[in-house]
This record gives sequence, structure tokens and C-alpha cells, in this order.
Amino acid sequence: TETTTTTTAAAATRDDDDGENDDDATRKTTSKKKSKSKAREVVVTRLSRNRKKMITNVVGLERFDVDLKEASKAFGKKFACGCSVTKGATGRDELDLQGDYSEQLAALICEKYEVGAEDVRCVDKSKF
Repeated sequence: TETTTTTTAAAATRDDDDGENDDDATRKTTSKKKSKSKAREVVVTRLSRNRKKMITNVVGLERFDVDLKEASKAFGKKFACGCSVTKGATGRDELDLQGDYSEQLAALICEKYEVGAEDVRCVDKSKF
């Protein structure tokens, strides 16, 4: 009977330790929720191709149920530039526009595709 009591006490101690780990697991779950909300964001990036030419890159538009092929056509007509759907470095589809249209494009995305202004982020990665 003494052995059984010791085993039960050890199990109770393990349960207390597991309770602390459950709090850690809850915290990890909470941080995952933050990353999911962060993942639902449109990033408009301005890149320099050479000294005078710019490329505007749009990533994350497909998460708002936007057809990228149709968006490519609409942006190309609106800004009178070349626009194409390409595979990015991460393997996801993204839009590339020839020219610097980052600010106008962010406003158009908010207006036309009902994306909140807080979900659109503009990044400047141009060298010049």
C-alpha cells in the first residue's frame, strides 16, 4: 500500500506540472491566433529594377478571395502598365506591376476589393 501511495503522490505532482504546461500551451495558441490575423494582410512593395525603373509587387490579395488574373487585368488597364501574376520566392502567387503605383494601388485595393485600410501595408525596398 505504501508503494501505491507514493505512485499516486508522484502522479499528483506530474498533474501539477502538466497544469503549468497547459498555460504555456494556451499562450502558444494565443500567439498562433495573432500570426493568423497577421497572415491576412496585403503587402504592396516597391522595388527598383534599375536606376529609373520601378516594380510594384502585391502579395496576399488571394487571401481576400480576389481572382489574381482578373485583378491583374484591372490594374493593367487602370494604370496603363504591364501587370502579371507570378510565383514568388515563397511559392505563392503575387502580382507584379511595371512602375511605381504603390500608394495609388493601396487605395484602389481598399476601394475595389473591400479590403480594410489596416490590412494593406506599403513597403519601400527600392535602392535609390
